[in-house]
Amino acid sequence: MTEKHNKNDVIQTNNTIANGDIAGRDINKPVYNIGRVSFGGHSQLERLYARLEKEKSESAVFNEIVEELLHFKKYATDTEILGIEKKLENGNRLEYLNFAEKSKEKFAKKLLINEHSETAQFIYAFLLAKVYTSFETNIYPRLNEGHPNEFINQLVSEYIVRPLEDILGDNLLRIYDDEINGMIYFLTGNCHIKWN
Repeated sequence: MTEKHNKNDVIQTNNTIANGDIAGRDINKPVYNIGRVSFGGHSQLERLYARLEKEKSESAVFNEIVEELLHFKKYATDTEILGIEKKLENGNRLEYLNFAEKSKEKFAKKLLINEHSETAQFIYAFLLAKVYTSFETNIYPRLNEGHPNEFINQLVSEYIVRPLEDILGDNLLRIYDDEINGMIYFLTGNCHIKWN
């Protein structure tokens, strides 16, 4: 009596593998490239870092604020201007006032120190745009859902702090966690980000 085999049946015996895969059927290995957009082999931030290094070596001094950064340094015109304390109070986050003020001030000082570099300004504008966009798309919609502040803090870490740390790469401007949070509160202070 002969046994019929379905053409999809797989029979394996004495399998050995050194490198690679072993499977009974198809192997699908999708590749997802998330976060790093490459331009000629380098991300936008890597290209700006190279430009920043060149500026430093040539002692280039720039006396204007680039338009992209100026947008974030000015108050948003479509909202009532309130102090950061009132903004945090309105968003039930007054417990973070001390951290907000200190991290915002630290970031603002670093921004001021680097304002004579056009490239540094472009890097800061790039990062502030990332913070603003991520806050508006991933965090702001969740604020009125009644979540505790700890949950919102986790969202900030997941969608803003960690992704920025990842894209900073060589981090030539030495921007750290507290200053990334400072960007959030800098944008809050200038009415770009709302907590309620």
